[in-house]
Order: sequence, then structure tokens, then C-alpha cells
Amino acid sequence: MPFENENTYLRMSEAGKEAEFHRLYEESLKEIEAYFNKEYPNIIDGDVIESKKIKDISPIDGKEIATFQLASDSSVDKAVDMLYKSYKAWYSLGYMKRALIFLKAADMLSEQKFKFAAILTYENGKNRYEAIGDVDEAIDFMRYYAMNLIENQGFIRFTGKAYRNEESISIMKPYGVFGVISPFNFFSIGVGMSSAPLVTGNAVILKPSSDIPLSLYLWVRLMHEAGVPKNVLAFVSGSGGLVGRHIVENKKVAGIVFTGSRDVGLDIQRKSIDNGPKVVITEMGGKDAIIVSNKADMDKAVEGVVRAAFGFAGQKCSACSLLYVHKDIYDEFMKRLKARTEAIKPDDPRKKDTFLNPIINKEAYDKFIKLKPEFNKGKILTGGHELNKPGFYVEPTIVTDLPKDAYIARNEIFLPVLSVFKCNSIEEAVDDINSMDYGLTGGIFTEDPKEIQYYFDNIEVGVIYANRKSGGSTGSMVGSQPFVGWKLSGVSGKGTGSFYYLQQFLREQSQTIAH
Repeated sequence: MPFENENTYLRMSEAGKEAEFHRLYEESLKEIEAYFNKEYPNIIDGDVIESKKIKDISPIDGKEIATFQLASDSSVDKAVDMLYKSYKAWYSLGYMKRALIFLKAADMLSEQKFKFAAILTYENGKNRYEAIGDVDEAIDFMRYYAMNLIENQGFIRFTGKAYRNEESISIMKPYGVFGVISPFNFFSIGVGMSSAPLVTGNAVILKPSSDIPLSLYLWVRLMHEAGVPKNVLAFVSGSGGLVGRHIVENKKVAGIVFTGSRDVGLDIQRKSIDNGPKVVITEMGGKDAIIVSNKADMDKAVEGVVRAAFGFAGQKCSACSLLYVHKDIYDEFMKRLKARTEAIKPDDPRKKDTFLNPIINKEAYDKFIKLKPEFNKGKILTGGHELNKPGFYVEPTIVTDLPKDAYIARNEIFLPVLSVFKCNSIEEAVDDINSMDYGLTGGIFTEDPKEIQYYFDNIEVGVIYANRKSGGSTGSMVGSQPFVGWKLSGVSGKGTGSFYYLQQFLREQSQTIAH
């Protein structure tokens, strides 16, 4: 059976079931209240309660959702010891049985997709469309990786005969224990980063962001229910600086999978050399740019830029935070962009019509305020203000006339802030983008095929789009659009949701028998 993306909202709306989509989501918003105001354990074979706690806070109103454990060093070590002793039996189960467990689990998650989407609305503030898309992507990762493993027969192949009396095969085997340190912005990233090492026969200790522990806690429970042994998938919560650090420094951990900031990712690589060496697979963000040519469809470009810059309040690694507009259309384009942006109002993501959600937490809210002097180094075209209301809401902000080396123009901000530059040509914009340390996503709007080809041939970025109205630099789909970072955006050169991704979690063994 060929792989197909889940794509819930598109499928339901095209089938005339949009009303049912909204009904199922809104019913789930009420049902998930049963999960709130409870204390949840770490999962290390059984349930583990710690002496110190962390709070799961909703960005919608700043209220507590649930209480989780701050994993101690001894709990992390206990989990790793358990996983280290257990992974070989999991691998020996065989690739087909592991893949079938994952396909079963993906079906189970699909049946509960609206519940998980509603939880994400509370945990990281996503509106219903972003939330269901996030859960869909998690389902896609689980299915795609399982099917990729089956299609490649567990990455076992006969390699021929070097001599007449010999037979040789190549077998890809797991490394052992992988530590997965996942971010707040996508539930699916945590699922995908855990699924790849797990389905290939490794064991996993998952430490989610402290901002979204509930959704991934429930996913781990679902995986155990589907048939993944409890002794090969552990869940520990806590801060990256404490719990994440100890996972990285544990010498029995064979590999680390991380998505987050550049500074933390580079620190993990350094520590992995000192405490390993370990396999390190990181995605470290981006400073993603869109170019708008004087040959662009302006309406398409405005919508594509707005959705890429302000979807999920700019809190995507793929969000457009840098824009180059050709000088010939600059004034008219910026007029339209300003009007479209000002039509967006930050609001409660539980509402049906909300596009711009709150940002994740008070730390992000305070960061926006602290960046105001940086905004003022240019001209604030629109936005620039926080909202004085419960929760963490800020205005979508566009800043023009900045120095090229301005902080907000060269660094990942992870907020709904867009820096705009006027350019003389596509070539000039491409050169400027290529001069940056990052290389994750990007896009161009032009109706000239030659300009598209020039962009595709010369841009030093892992994921690129042309004329994408739904999101000029965002929205990659598992299977068809691998998500891969170049330069400091990623170190392996292999993208998630790609044919090549699973092989990073396996090491080759050549086996020869002489007769």
C-alpha cells in the first residue's frame, strides 16, 4: 500500500465534512479537561514520582494545565540502564514486527487525533488547523518510517561473492540508546525524532519540552498500549539544562536527536565528543528568507509571506523572518503586506476564526519586549506591541529600513517579527541569504521560470519553495518534502520524512561466511 499523508482538514473539507471537523474538535476541547489539574509521572518501565516538579502552563491564559516531574540524575541513569539492557531483544523481534507495531500505533493515534489536537491548543497555543496538522504529521512520520523500513527489508542486503567459496551480506544494526530532546513548537517533531530510532531497533529516552509534556506523555502511553515494550521507550520531563544535559553526558547513550537553538545544538555536539563519541542528529533552526521578484503574482506573494511569517506566531523553524522585495514593486507590495498583516489580530486559539495564536510562554513574551530597541533601529511598519491581557499575546510585527547586520535581521527570533529589505535583483538577495550561517528553508515568488531555476540552482538552503501561497517557506509534507537543514541549521544532511533518514540510526555490519 503506498504511503499517503493524513491531511485531515483538507480531506474532510473536500468531502463536504467541514462542519463535522469543527464539531469533533470542539467536542474534544471539552473532553480533554479530564486530563487537566493532575500530576503525571515519569515513565521508566513503571511510574516514577520525583521530589521536584514542573508546571505545564497554557499560553492561552497563563493557567496551569498539569504537574509533571523534574527527573533526577538518578532517574535518568536508571532509565538509560534499563534501555541499554533491553534494546537488543527489541531489535531481535525483527523489522517486520516492529514496523507493524508502529502502523498499529499510527492507526490508534489517527483515531484519537482530535483529542491530541485539542491538547496541543492548550499546551502550545495552536489554533485548530495548526494543531490537527501537527497531529497529522506525527501520524505521517510513524507510518512513513514503518513503511520505509519494510520497503527496504530492514536494510539487509546480499552483497555478492568476492570469492567463489564466500557469501556476504550487509546488515544495518541499531546503535543502542538514543536520547531524544524535543522542542515545544511541534508535537510531531518529538514523535518523529523518537519513532525513527525506535522502529529501527534502538531504545529511546524521550525528554520533551517543558512547555508540552502532556501530549508526548500520552503518546508514550499510546505506544506502550500498541505493543512497544515499556523497557525500550522511557519518558522523563524537566528542563533541557538539567535533564537534557544529563542524558547527553551519560556514556551509555549512543546517540542524541535534538531540535532547538543553534547554541544548545552546538553545545550538545561538543559534549557528545567528550562523553562518547555519540551519533548526533540536530536541527538547529533557521533564518528563513523569502524573495519577492518584480515578476511575482503580488496577491499570491502577500498571502504566502503572511502565512509563512505569522503562522503559529512565527514559532516555526521554517517561519519566514526575513523578506527581500524587488525595488520596482517595493512600495506597492509593502502597502498590501501592511494591510493584510493588520487584518490579523492575536486571539484565543480555541476560537474557530483565530489565525494568530499566543506565543509559548512568559519568557518569549519578555523577549519580545526586550527586542523593542532592536525594532527601533529600523522603521516599525506595523505592530511592535504586546497585549495586556491574560496569556502571552503580541502583535505581528514588520520592521523595515534596518541595517543589514541588525540583530533581528541575522538571528533566529522565533516570534512574529518580519525584517524586510529592498533588493535590486534576485542575485543580490540570494547572495545575501547565502552569506548567513543558517540554511533551513526559503522561498521565492516569481512568474519567471528562469528566476525560479536560478534560485533553485544557487540558494544554499535545504528546503525551498516557489510561489507557495499556503506558506512561502513553511509546511513541508512527510514523504514528498523532506525537511533538512544545511550549514548550521543541521549537521547530517539527511531530512526528516525522507527516504534517507532512518539509516542515520543504524550502523553497517558486513558478514561473510566461507565454505
